[in-house]
Amino acid sequence: MKPIIEIYSSLECPYAYLVNYRLRQVWPEYAGELTITWRALSLEYINQVGNSRSSFDAERELFARIDPGLPMKPWRRPAWDWPVTLWPAFEALACAQAQSSEAAFEMSWALRYAFFADGRNIALRHELLLVAAQVARQTSLDIDRFITDWDSGHYKQRVLEESMHGWHTLKVKGSATLVLPDGSQSTNPSIAALEPSSSTQTDLPRLAPSGIPLDELRLLLQRALV
Repeated sequence: MKPIIEIYSSLECPYAYLVNYRLRQVWPEYAGELTITWRALSLEYINQVGNSRSSFDAERELFARIDPGLPMKPWRRPAWDWPVTLWPAFEALACAQAQSSEAAFEMSWALRYAFFADGRNIALRHELLLVAAQVARQTSLDIDRFITDWDSGHYKQRVLEESMHGWHTLKVKGSATLVLPDGSQSTNPSIAALEPSSSTQTDLPRLAPSGIPLDELRLLLQRALV
């Protein structure tokens, strides 16, 4: 059985988006040896506020300096078409995770890319189904099963329980946190030192905008194999 790395992350978090982006660059080297399991870590749950448009705008400029290659564009849709909640998208990722790690790996990226790069409202059912259809063309995701599972709300409780487990039981430091097979944690391995928390992440540390080489991420994945 392949060693499993659990990734606890929030879908609207640009730090987690960067981790996904850089993980995809090195993943072909480890795809046959490791398994990634995606876990919900809702910022909305822990901060008790919705997804902030002002934070998105500010962080987009920051991340353009951290990694110019990260696909992240200004929000072009009307203010009323902004995803104030990510719970529906978390459920979509959970539905894909239930089918296969491969489908979940692609769904995790596709949802984030739809939000950050394409400016799509991933709180809406029809947008989520379009993302799922895209993932189904790339993987073995059964789109009919996906739709049935999402519409039933079958994974709603799991999403909440994962967020609670991450924040309160594991006490992760932030999004994204990788939990290795030995139980050790690494928060945002694509970013360096900690800085004080911002108003959008109450009582949580935020990570400073200095990127580290992909070799550092490789070393982390290598640790999971030991």
